[in-house]
Amino acid sequence: MPFPRRRLLVGVVIAAAVLVGGRAASMLFADYTWYAALGASALWRERLGDLTLIYGIGSVVAVLFAFLNLSALGRSIGTLTMPRRLANVEFGEAVPRKYIDRIAFLLSIAIAAAVTPALPPWTTLALARLGVTFRESDPYFQHDLAFYTTWLPFEKAAYTWTMLLAVAVAVVVVILYSLTPGLRWERAGLRMSARVRRHLSVLAALLLLVTVWSYRLQSYDLLIRGSGEQGVFSYVDHQWLLPGLVILSVATAAGAITVLLSGWMGQLRTSFIAVTAIVIMSLTIQEIVPLLVRRFTPRETQMVQERPYIATRAAFTRQAYTLTPASYEGVRQSGVSSALDSVVTSAAGQQLLRQDSLVYPGAQGLVIVSDPRLDVAGNRLGDGLSRLAYAWAYQSFELLSDSVPRRARLVTRRDVRTRVGALAPIFAQGGLVEPMFHADTLYWKLELYSASADYPLSQRFVLAGEERTYFRHAGTALVNARTARVMIASDPAPDPITLQWMTSFPNASDYRAPGIARELTSTPWAPVSPDSSAVANDSTFRAAVTRLYNRMRAALAAADLKAFGIAYDSLGAIIGRTHK
Repeated sequence: MPFPRRRLLVGVVIAAAVLVGGRAASMLFADYTWYAALGASALWRERLGDLTLIYGIGSVVAVLFAFLNLSALGRSIGTLTMPRRLANVEFGEAVPRKYIDRIAFLLSIAIAAAVTPALPPWTTLALARLGVTFRESDPYFQHDLAFYTTWLPFEKAAYTWTMLLAVAVAVVVVILYSLTPGLRWERAGLRMSARVRRHLSVLAALLLLVTVWSYRLQSYDLLIRGSGEQGVFSYVDHQWLLPGLVILSVATAAGAITVLLSGWMGQLRTSFIAVTAIVIMSLTIQEIVPLLVRRFTPRETQMVQERPYIATRAAFTRQAYTLTPASYEGVRQSGVSSALDSVVTSAAGQQLLRQDSLVYPGAQGLVIVSDPRLDVAGNRLGDGLSRLAYAWAYQSFELLSDSVPRRARLVTRRDVRTRVGALAPIFAQGGLVEPMFHADTLYWKLELYSASADYPLSQRFVLAGEERTYFRHAGTALVNARTARVMIASDPAPDPITLQWMTSFPNASDYRAPGIARELTSTPWAPVSPDSSAVANDSTFRAAVTRLYNRMRAALAAADLKAFGIAYDSLGAIIGRTHK
């Protein structure tokens, strides 16, 4: 390549790296300052650490695994030649090994990128590391119930990614081998070289070992979704399927060793027999045996056998739900649009339209609060590199203008659900977003639940759009429409997951919300008219004064000077009227 063209290419690569790296750094800075503005720096660090672990380790493992297999493939096919032509002479030119390794490395990166979406979500790792304990075990495996609600979701996601990676690499290797003389189909049958046979035997053994992992997860899934009526963990599951899965795991591990050794030595028939035996055994244990047991066991005997398992399900179902499932109507339906309609058509809605709402259901885009008189929960714009980073991250050149003051606040994530979800990511959100008022300040109210689809032995219900086996009220999220600040009123009796989350991230939300939540109304408070009737007696007077005093304290806590003034004027009117 000529020197000028090489310099141009290097310059383009450097410029692209600066642009991509600068955008990533600016987005990271903006994301951190957003969490810091809401007092959730510890949550941001947890999120960043979990994402780094998952994507860092996952990417390295995927690239390394794919590259080892593709590099072995390159060495198995020997010398790779490309046709060349010089004048009228055609000849084959051997491709240098370093170019083959580079192609293998690029293909490995492509495979790793393809399976990246299947990596576990960071919230599953955060839950697994949270250290939750229920101090209660299941009666069969003797695992603490936190194992099912915190660790098992992460392990399932890790297994799915591992199996997808192994299958993807195996498919790519087989396809590439089929394009070479090392693997071909002839009249006498499938023919492969010794290196190809050994390589494919290793991959087959690895897939069988990953299958052993799946049998372990299936054993736990039986407690979550049994084969009995309505998914109950049944007598057949306990006495037949659980032992059968253990036998199947041992047999599959032995089959993996057999496939590896026989394939390495060229005994392909033995490998085929081993794999066929494992498939037949799997179908027999998981499908045929349960069917035969239920078919030849009298109905009366089955009912007697199932009674203790049904009683266990009833006990675990009572523990898994705060209320009876029939009481979760507000969770099952989505109430965003209905909540907005009620705000617009009600008297409270007129008050909302008179004030600037920074956040509301469905809100999008960036809002710049140039003169933040209240404690707005948003990034402080600042000057210099800070302003440049925000403009780069949010793709807004307006932020570089001198007309935007340095004390301006940037409000992003303006949708109520998105904002609450960023600060309480492990909780399921209720179906209703309700507009409520504290004085004349609008709050968006959203119920939060500690939910899991992997809690064992309880009945499954569709709640908040998904099937759940565990669903307990965690708290009530309140989002101030004026300041965009999020507060959470925790449940008086939080479950172990909620309790551990609040302990680990005490500043992620303002937990002063319980005092405000008790005074929320569906309409704004109005000041007491000065010409109202006199106070009937001292007890009524004290009650009125106490109520207005509490309103003043709540307004101060919310930094709402207008609500404080209304309550103060109302208190003065009552006192003045009483002393006339």
